[in-house]
Amino acid sequence: MLHNTDDDKQLRKILFGKPIHRIGLIICIAMFLLSSVVFVLFYENENKWLILFPISSVIIISLVFWYINNIKKQLNDIYYFTSISKENEKILHQLVYYDNLTGLPNRKMVLDEVERMIDKEYIDKFYLIYFDLDDFKRINETAGYCVGDEILRYVSDRWNNLKKDRDILGHLGGDEFSLLIKDDMDHDSLMEYIEGFRMVLNEPISLMGKAYYVSASFGIAEYPNDGRDVTTLLRSSYIAMNTAKDTGKNYVQFYTYEMQLEILKRLQIENGLLYSIKNNEIYMVYQPMYHCDTKMLYGFEALARWKYPGMGSISPAQFIPIAEETGMIIDLGKWIIKEVLTKFMKFQRKYQIKTVVSINISVVQMIEPSFVPMIEDVLDETGFDGKYLELEITESVLISYPEHIIEIITQLRTLGIRIALDDFGTGYASINYLQMLPINILKIGKTFIDKIDKDDTMNQIIKYIINLAHQLDIEVVAEGVEHQEQIDFLRLTGCDYIQGFLLSKPLNEEHVSQHLLSYHEC
Repeated sequence: MLHNTDDDKQLRKILFGKPIHRIGLIICIAMFLLSSVVFVLFYENENKWLILFPISSVIIISLVFWYINNIKKQLNDIYYFTSISKENEKILHQLVYYDNLTGLPNRKMVLDEVERMIDKEYIDKFYLIYFDLDDFKRINETAGYCVGDEILRYVSDRWNNLKKDRDILGHLGGDEFSLLIKDDMDHDSLMEYIEGFRMVLNEPISLMGKAYYVSASFGIAEYPNDGRDVTTLLRSSYIAMNTAKDTGKNYVQFYTYEMQLEILKRLQIENGLLYSIKNNEIYMVYQPMYHCDTKMLYGFEALARWKYPGMGSISPAQFIPIAEETGMIIDLGKWIIKEVLTKFMKFQRKYQIKTVVSINISVVQMIEPSFVPMIEDVLDETGFDGKYLELEITESVLISYPEHIIEIITQLRTLGIRIALDDFGTGYASINYLQMLPINILKIGKTFIDKIDKDDTMNQIIKYIINLAHQLDIEVVAEGVEHQEQIDFLRLTGCDYIQGFLLSKPLNEEHVSQHLLSYHEC
């Protein structure tokens, strides 16, 4: 087996380092020399037996050297396998405690180090930072995972050059990282330190002739105030990071106890949603929409409401996003559509008035493959005429899946269904979308309507939007009308329909019935 010079030195030390080994070897050599002298001095024909002395000595010495060589071979084997074992230990340590992609410490190493620091009672304070690249999934989907991996390496290198020697920068997996800051720092110094990690991403990353811009959101948890064990501390930093993302991304956020309460409330809402329909806690209200010039009834917008036992009324702004994120919006949306069309089919038969009913649709619903067949099934089951159904989509739908959404809208239009673009101007939509989309209705958001007669520039913008929509054969609804001056302005600019608290608040089923009855009698 192969061995190096150091191994030979170590071997000689084992074989001859102990006094007993050296004494034994000296005795063997002395016996050989002594027997040789005796043989020479006293050899006579009648003393032939004396030849046994040197022969026995040679045999003894030969056996000793054979034994030594055998031991040496075994020790060489031991050294060889020991060196292999040490190499394997290094490889295993690298696999267990380091990330293969970035070379940074992995989740286990970071959390083990946090655990060790917590166990050291003399440490009063340290910080765990949890950070995550913003919208990194989109880079993987558009540029490919190979580019995504290279970006992670670039980002890791930049951050690794910024960290202090005592601190530990770790790659937790995916696009998630952590920084363990072992020293106590005042608030301003800590923010300046973390800001360096955030600001270093402002410079684009160039790969294969393309520039990629990335940002990150950071959550800061402090030991022991935000957690006295590794699990709680990690959770606190993660909650703070998610709050930073909700704030608008590319942000640094310290953990607060109120964030934990918000998480618990969200979990309560999420759990409650599972049984809300079965327990008849979800109900619908309907806000009337009117013709702008005559104030005659045009239709109703259906709005979901939830009265959750123990928490009271939950705003749609709270439970609809949670339903979308969890996928519960699919079942909830189907129930809403069926409930609304069933009710309005009864109204039509009872009062002989056919009004439009408008229902808000989530992007999660629209990209569901069974969405259009589901609409067809509900129309067939209820007998509702599709030309009186209006589906409202938001601008975010267009940004996420423009081509797919256009295809879905086209299929819905073949069923006679009208499509409305809700809250135009408050998000991402541009004038180009109006030309691309086969929509029937454009709804101008309340943020625009509130500025009528307060901002002359906004007045001109609203006029322009209404005129452009009409040129594209799109009707316009103004939302959130609360003052008579707004109605007067919208009537002069040619707005088609209006809705808002000035005319009517959302009505429950009984009041809708009364509303329709009054129009029926007219």
